[in-house]
Amino acid sequence: MQADAAASAAPAASAAPAGPQPRPLWRAVAEEVGAMALSGLLVPFGVHRDKRTTPRQQEQRTVVLVHGYMANRSTMMPLAGYLRWRGHKQIITFNYRSTDGIEAAARELDRHLKTHVRGGRIDLVCHSMGGLVARTWLQDLGGARRVDRCITLGTPHRGTYAAYWLATRAARQMRPDSALMQRLDATQDRAANVDFVSLVADADHLVLPRKHAGHEDAVVVPEVGHVGLLWSPRVLSFVGDTLDNDS
Repeated sequence: MQADAAASAAPAASAAPAGPQPRPLWRAVAEEVGAMALSGLLVPFGVHRDKRTTPRQQEQRTVVLVHGYMANRSTMMPLAGYLRWRGHKQIITFNYRSTDGIEAAARELDRHLKTHVRGGRIDLVCHSMGGLVARTWLQDLGGARRVDRCITLGTPHRGTYAAYWLATRAARQMRPDSALMQRLDATQDRAANVDFVSLVADADHLVLPRKHAGHEDAVVVPEVGHVGLLWSPRVLSFVGDTLDNDS
């Protein structure tokens, strides 16, 4: 009885604090669908090419935004607006037809930048397939001479198995065993002077496996999907902070 009384009088052991609960799946799906819907609403605003041209001078820095597969430059508008708010006034977007393939888009990027960025240094920020377009320009066409940084958002640097679902030229090039993937892997040293940072979406449904979005300095963004990278305040802030570093 005394033992029972003592036991009842003793304070109950406090439960271990619960860790952060994972988000419900439906919320992650809803946020990705919402990001896709918002991006779709912007599409008409990015149909025409960006015709802005920088001054002709050496002491300048230009941020170039490159969109992803089956999109246009409008998908990069939230990021462009945020960067301008942070003080990056010299921003150029680039439009290309993803159905023409990655190499054709890289050649178009080369022509676009030769015409519209007249001197100075370039920082690239690319979403999805846009990162492969940028790397092809950097590694195959000598673009690395002009670039200091390349930030990629959800780019399938080592290909994606989701590309087997499509038969377009660009999709075939994004397959893990494609000749383009093998060449980009073998010629990385041609862009050795470029600082790469790759953001990997933890809830990416298009880059499969998700680790294939990592290249050099990889940063995993939790609870964000492939398109959600373009709208996430955490991602926008990270990109702004990275560009501000010694810019």
